[in-house]
Amino acid sequence: MKFEDILQQVGGYGKFQRYLTFYFLIPASCAIPFLYLNLILMVSIPGHWCYVPEMSNLTNTQQRMLIRPPNDPSCTMYDMNYSQVLDLEIFKATSNFSYAIIPCVSGWEYDKTNYDETVATKFDLVCNKAHYTSLLLTLQNVGSFTLTPIYGILSDRYGRKVLFLVLAAIISSTEIASVLVNDFIIFAILRTINGSAMPSIFNSAFILISEIVTPDVRAHMNAVINFSWVFGMILLPMVAYLTRSWVMLCNVSAAFGFGFALSWFFLPESPSWLVSRNRYEDAATVMMTLGKTNGKQPEYSNLLKQLKALGEQIKQTKEQEKKNTTSPLLKYPRLRMHFFILSICWAEFYVAYIGPLYNLKNLYGNEFLNFFLLSIVEIPGNLLFWFLMDRYGRRWSSSIGFILIGIICLVPFFNFNCSDIIASMITRLLISGIFMITDQQGSEIFPTVYRTFGIGTGKTIAKAVTFFLPYIALLRQYGQAMAFLPISLTSFVTGVLASFLPETLNENFPQTLTDAEEFGKDQKYFSWIKKSSKIPDKGKHPVQSTRL
Repeated sequence: MKFEDILQQVGGYGKFQRYLTFYFLIPASCAIPFLYLNLILMVSIPGHWCYVPEMSNLTNTQQRMLIRPPNDPSCTMYDMNYSQVLDLEIFKATSNFSYAIIPCVSGWEYDKTNYDETVATKFDLVCNKAHYTSLLLTLQNVGSFTLTPIYGILSDRYGRKVLFLVLAAIISSTEIASVLVNDFIIFAILRTINGSAMPSIFNSAFILISEIVTPDVRAHMNAVINFSWVFGMILLPMVAYLTRSWVMLCNVSAAFGFGFALSWFFLPESPSWLVSRNRYEDAATVMMTLGKTNGKQPEYSNLLKQLKALGEQIKQTKEQEKKNTTSPLLKYPRLRMHFFILSICWAEFYVAYIGPLYNLKNLYGNEFLNFFLLSIVEIPGNLLFWFLMDRYGRRWSSSIGFILIGIICLVPFFNFNCSDIIASMITRLLISGIFMITDQQGSEIFPTVYRTFGIGTGKTIAKAVTFFLPYIALLRQYGQAMAFLPISLTSFVTGVLASFLPETLNENFPQTLTDAEEFGKDQKYFSWIKKSSKIPDKGKHPVQSTRL
């Protein structure tokens, strides 16, 4: 007996689940980009030049003409008595521009075309402190990498609903506190804590919903999440453009977090988790609520009996699992190779997906419009690769996609207008679709017993690459296109490696380690599998595809 069999009795996807999808899953998925990606816009560095009090009454254009040396206009100024030079024409007539150049003395003046204030302007994270903006983004990723496993343990111990609301409180409180502090170190600590909760709150929402729907609709749930995520990404630059201040953007993000608290009144605890904790009566109560809303009326006593039987079965399975270890997964040479290749593919996803966003401030054109364009291209990317992987297979769709990214990221080296934004858009279009394929490959290559371990561990290893990604933007000092070079090189290598994975289209899933080791041995390297009629009893495993 499986939990899904019992769930069918109360409605595997009825009115109750549709209600949660519309009022919880979609809003939460739209809000997560605000919480996870807002820091990219908050640390934006606007145009700046040395602040000279004597020049404060002049226009920005006049100030720039009088203050900014051509070689380093943002971080240095002329060593002159500005109180004697208050007229631009006099300055032009008398100056031979032979003055010495010195660093800014009284701070900086900032261009307010796009922003009234950002984190960079608040803490003066410019010139010799410009790398601190990348440090903040790295700390956010470090927090996510180190604390996500702990939150996972807490979720299994205290429940999905409780953890979701605790994480919402952490995110909201740290967003508000970030606005109130004036010390950079404290601000950095708060953003690290804030970033640590991001992936876990997203995963908690998805897991909770996936545990109260039947497997046949989990792919539908995944699509809902992905498109809602994209919609949230599209809204984020619009809100940032309208608010014009990192403080207001922080407050909007915090409001989303506090809004999650309202879900306490209608969000159920996962009945599957309740069974795993031997809380059978609570699980039966939740299941009865589902059944009543879905127009099903199972008998409570019979439902409770089945849940208890399932609980005993889970206990026996756990005892058996304790006898097994995760190490055998890496003892088989082919399976070990597949594990490392998939881990590299997931790592490259972060490089090619997040990298262009971290380089946003260096792209040609308007920052808000570029963010919008990099977001909206995910829609055709998801649709394109959804078709390709189901029509022509996973292996070559993924491999060729990675290699195309490697080629596209060389385009900015030709140095024509918009080459960088065009390369970034195509890269994001391709990688958003490739991500779906890589997740599908992970669920189809790893054996049943070690599937969760293989995918979870592989993604955890891959996420370590995010520690270095924020520093991609700093490569601009060596050339406008240099930020694309690491994306290009790593995508080429990943594309070649991905071609050595077995094709999984129309193949039965491996059930044991031996099956997984033998999987794909009879396939030729240069083979192209087209979609055929579905294999009966394929045993398709639902894929949890999350971008965090």
